[in-house]
Amino acid sequence: MSFRAFELVPVVERLPSDRSKVECFESFEENLYIGTSDCCVIYYVILQGVSPTGKITFQCQHKKSRQLSFKKPIEKIIVARALSRLLVLCDGTMVVLNSSTLDVIPMNVKQLKSISDMCPNESLDESAHLSFEVSFSFSKRKFVSVYTLTEDRLIINKELAVPEAIAKLRRDGQTICMASSSLFYLLDIDSGHCQSFFPLDCEVEAAFIQRIGSGEFLLRASDLGVFTDRRGEAKRAPLSLLGKPFEVAYHFPYVLALSYDQVHVYSVLTEEHKQTIAFQGGCTLGSFGKRVLIASHRQVYCLAMIELEQQVQHLFSQAHVTEALFLAQVSLLGDGSATTSNKKNERQLKRYQQQAGFAFLSQLQFEEAAEQFHESGLDYRELLALFPNLLSKSSDFRSQATEMGLHRFTDASTMVSGDVKKLQQLQEFVVSFLEDIRMTQAVHGKRDDLDTALLKLFAMANSKQLLAFIGGENTARVDESIETLTEHKRYHALGLFYCFHNMPEKALETWVQLNDGKLVDPAHPGMEYVVEFLASLTDHHLVGKFAVWALDKDQNLAATIFTHRPHNEAVSEFTRPDFVLDYLSKYSVALRIYLEHLVFTKKLEKEKYHTHLAVLYLDEVLDLQKAESCAGGEEAAASAAESQRLKDARHRLCRMLETSNLYRVTLLLGKIQDTSLYAESAILYGKLEQHEKALQLLVHRLKDYAGAQRYCTINSMDRDVRYRQRLFLALLTVYLTPVEGQGQLLVVQAMDLLNSSEAEFDVAQVLQILPETWPISLISNFLSRSIRHSMTRARSSRLQHSLARGEALQVKYRFIRDHSKPIIITEDRQCDYCQRPFNDAAFVRYPNGIVTHLHCSRRKDLCPVTGKWFGSNDPPS
Repeated sequence: MSFRAFELVPVVERLPSDRSKVECFESFEENLYIGTSDCCVIYYVILQGVSPTGKITFQCQHKKSRQLSFKKPIEKIIVARALSRLLVLCDGTMVVLNSSTLDVIPMNVKQLKSISDMCPNESLDESAHLSFEVSFSFSKRKFVSVYTLTEDRLIINKELAVPEAIAKLRRDGQTICMASSSLFYLLDIDSGHCQSFFPLDCEVEAAFIQRIGSGEFLLRASDLGVFTDRRGEAKRAPLSLLGKPFEVAYHFPYVLALSYDQVHVYSVLTEEHKQTIAFQGGCTLGSFGKRVLIASHRQVYCLAMIELEQQVQHLFSQAHVTEALFLAQVSLLGDGSATTSNKKNERQLKRYQQQAGFAFLSQLQFEEAAEQFHESGLDYRELLALFPNLLSKSSDFRSQATEMGLHRFTDASTMVSGDVKKLQQLQEFVVSFLEDIRMTQAVHGKRDDLDTALLKLFAMANSKQLLAFIGGENTARVDESIETLTEHKRYHALGLFYCFHNMPEKALETWVQLNDGKLVDPAHPGMEYVVEFLASLTDHHLVGKFAVWALDKDQNLAATIFTHRPHNEAVSEFTRPDFVLDYLSKYSVALRIYLEHLVFTKKLEKEKYHTHLAVLYLDEVLDLQKAESCAGGEEAAASAAESQRLKDARHRLCRMLETSNLYRVTLLLGKIQDTSLYAESAILYGKLEQHEKALQLLVHRLKDYAGAQRYCTINSMDRDVRYRQRLFLALLTVYLTPVEGQGQLLVVQAMDLLNSSEAEFDVAQVLQILPETWPISLISNFLSRSIRHSMTRARSSRLQHSLARGEALQVKYRFIRDHSKPIIITEDRQCDYCQRPFNDAAFVRYPNGIVTHLHCSRRKDLCPVTGKWFGSNDPPS
């Protein structure tokens, strides 16, 4: 991948002396200190600028040079900013200089000999302290010493023993990472504990240690750069180092490794190699605050980091979206070691997140896209702008995607190169995203556009969610929604939309056209839905207007408009049963169903409703009888169906006649007399107490002997014994009375009736009407059973009489006992009700033993103290 994170910019193009070569350097702010091969310290002030083409430039001013008395190259320079001191290591000896004048500061450093390396505590901002801690290792001693530097003194803090002589060391807080000739070590300053954790072969490779953020170091192990924490554990994957580097620098978020002819740049975010920079003769490399410096023996350059915007945009252009976002996040908000975020950086990061979201979207990575859109607070209308006509026409939103560089697509179709399937997936994502944010604060004040867009998307996709969306609360714009639903032929949804926006008449007109076939929409449930809606509609004018259409279509179904009305509807002319009956007068089936609702469901006890329903039942039966009599033999199948209909109709009529006592019997009887409806006539005669006529029809016309007996049982229910005996005697009389054209009596039926356990007779009356020619043996069973019943009743009566006498004697005994017991009233005795003494001999005693004054006894049958009732009737409420 072609990626540029840094570019070389000259800083010092020539040293003051041709004999000098750069060996090391140190820098802070505009100050640059160079240590040379001829033991000279050169001080520069470098000023950074920008060329007309936008490139970084440096101006270098030579301030001062200091030649030290050693004959070997300077190995290392450390700056103590707060103290204005430089610590210079040369030939194993440390010299302290004034950082402004480069004058030598005398120090008590006699014991600091054979120094192999020195380092400050890199976790502290030394500029904020008036003292400076520095640690030393020695080439000939197995110790690491920790000193504190002041303006004029060097004070030892600790001297820690180590297993072998240390060549290099770096310090982070109270941990020192060290390298000997064979091992890497970690040294805890507080406890003095030293542990080895990694092998090292200095004969093959140059050892280096670089601090990477808080509590982390980067070490070289063969061709790998290994990250380790203070416990010696790896926190990241290792870097694959190229070109055998001998020095590294860390400039967040990159590691730069210097080899003899190149600088390799690695990202600590992805552990990948990002850039190679050609640099011949490089000798040292260092990161100083916001600047990375690199030097050959003659020149010093700055590795200026490319602007974050350019790096991020380059990664986006190469479709490395995750890496671009990661780089932007850690660069703008920090690596976690410090809180460096501010509102400007947060706004910039949100823009990158939105750009990443659209990049993920173009790759159909919908979960990642949604995450970025949510976190960045993307205005959802930027998404809608990708789809033509999805944004509401009246919306004042104007997309800023181009100005902000969020994406380069003109619309969603270009995003997926016209692929229809992918475009559909994009639409499904937009639906999901809009539903997620619909009820959140993210759309506060912008809900109209969102709901309108959702409705359009549902309509375009013919989604099952469309009906639920429209049926719920929404703020979709009315005109556009109606236009969209009509355009995509979602007519049932259009009707629902009209209902939601209080336009029920338009909804009904739409549904009527759907049922009449003028419009087509498979989603429409059918006429049942329209009827159910009319049944729940409280606008009686509309109900009356559209109920006629429903009645013309299907009377059975349309009748529910009137039988399933809301319980809390307002009272009007339309709610009166008489008005509805007049309205349904032309529709016999619906009229019958409505009357059944009034009679059987609402149980209205009005004679005219019961009579009307009975007449309708009767007319239906008569019409079916007439139709059946006219049917020919070639219509056998049709006749069977008509016969079943007639049977059902007669069953309904009989049920009505039997269960109701409110209809006009004489009216129905007049309509039925000249017909063959004998069973129905029998019921009517029974209602008129003309049982003989009813029984004659059942016995002689219908030959329904079981029905005749059942008639007696039903009509004598809850009646006294005499009535029951009279009714069964009438049936027996019918059996034993010959009818014109029938010479024989119905003897078998009469005997079955006499021997029935359900029938009750007065034996004397039965014997009077039985033929004298019948032998005793024929009625012996009846007589035996009657005698047994008579004896049983007599014995039961005597037993009841005896029990009553015994109970009366017990009551009389208790009465005499209670009245014979004396009641003693003394001066000390008090009334049980008012608790006052008796002043005279008049008192009242209740059966429960309560004694009161005469005036305290308001009722003789109600105890005033306990409230117990002694009367024979029910107590008063």
